[in-house]
Amino acid sequence: MVKENFRYQSRQILLDNNIPITKPRILFLEILLKNQGPLKVEEVIKLSKGKLAVSSLYRIINNLKKFNLINEFQTLENTKVIEIASLQEEHHHHIFCKSCGSVYDFKVNDSLEKDLEKEIELIESKYDVSVSSHSLELLGICNMCKCHPNK
Repeated sequence: MVKENFRYQSRQILLDNNIPITKPRILFLEILLKNQGPLKVEEVIKLSKGKLAVSSLYRIINNLKKFNLINEFQTLENTKVIEIASLQEEHHHHIFCKSCGSVYDFKVNDSLEKDLEKEIELIESKYDVSVSSHSLELLGICNMCKCHPNK
């Protein structure tokens, strides 16, 4: 039943955006929906259990980015990380573990977010640019790596 719900949601996302429904797109979206958070491309390939080719996955990612359905960013090691944009109801930022490469979502309080937005407005004015989005990235060591440094 849960699997069917992810499949239904995946189909609905594509339908709502007038994107042709294909098995690889459905599988990709199901994986992102099921895991609800940032995933590395390698993790998506592994979770697809051989059903998604790397070349197909990159085409799907590029296609869905055009529709603003997914967010993509790079880890410290320049590994591509993706997440569904529509699940992100509130603006959030990322913490990267320098040891294992894990990525975690976090939100800042409203006051800090407003201060960031004010600063961005000043930057836009000073450099005559239009900023469409921003991301705050924190680097550190996750709890698992702190507790088990040799793994």
